[in-house]
Amino acid sequence: CTTKYETRIPRAKNVDLAAARINGIVVQPGESFSFSAAILPRTTANGYVEAPIYINGTVGTGIGGGVCQVSSTLYAAMINAGLPATERHAHSLPVPYLPAGYDATIAGTAKDLKFTNIYAQPLVIYASTGGGALTVTLALQ
Repeated sequence: CTTKYETRIPRAKNVDLAAARINGIVVQPGESFSFSAAILPRTTANGYVEAPIYINGTVGTGIGGGVCQVSSTLYAAMINAGLPATERHAHSLPVPYLPAGYDATIAGTAKDLKFTNIYAQPLVIYASTGGGALTVTLALQ
């Protein structure tokens, strides 16, 4: 799945960082994956910056704004691969980069995107950014 984003705004740094953190992760058969755990806490110490976020149906700002584009793009790739989520939460507002129902928000430890590898082979997450495009691919090893 590929989604587009503006590269000249602060959230782009968060998109790039979160994508880099999930890129190359191998999920063994029967193993669970947590997006929030993989991208680390959204703090300045972990490299995240302040950017717009959705908060209960309104737009505000927070550290790590934009990482949900990565979780949502991963979720859309999961849908395309027939890989069910074990935890997924919709945003409180529509997102501009994916159709309704394809988004997956995260929030601290309260909301996460999780799945279990249901396949008999290891599953690799590939995530890349460049030129304002974020691509997430799931591949069996």
